[in-house]
Amino acid sequence: MINFIVIASCKIKIMELIFANNQDLSNLVINLLLNIFVVIIISKFIYLRFNNSGKKALNEFFFTYNSAGLITFLLCFLLSNVKLDLGFALGLFAIFAILRFRTETIKVKEMTYFFVVIGVSAINALSNNNTSLAELAVANGSIIILLFILEFVISRNSVKKDNSSDSK
Repeated sequence: MINFIVIASCKIKIMELIFANNQDLSNLVINLLLNIFVVIIISKFIYLRFNNSGKKALNEFFFTYNSAGLITFLLCFLLSNVKLDLGFALGLFAIFAILRFRTETIKVKEMTYFFVVIGVSAINALSNNNTSLAELAVANGSIIILLFILEFVISRNSVKKDNSSDSK
């Protein structure tokens, strides 16, 4: 009987350790789903739609943007409770700078989308309990709308230029 009580109390303590903070777990799941949704909209329905989705290189960027968004989100969310100093933050930017100069030449537009995805993921991950889901939706929505408008205007202007040069 005593063994049963000891085993039961050990199981309860293990369950308390696993589900110690249900609030953080629910924040993780909700913000992660929001982040995945926003990054897919940016990469699939804006980037690939307006940038000739038939090219293989662009599809590779789709993979890169989604992977970088997920990793950035998880890093920021899981390390948000750890006290980090300025040196660590500068180190992360140094890593991105090294990657930028050590890889093949990447167009400015692709690099801009890369930083947008990183920024969106950081915003979604570092939002605290004082930030409502509606506020995050407005922030993410404004980024999506601005990107869509910019891409739409750029694509319209390039089509007009192509048509005017064809008629000459």
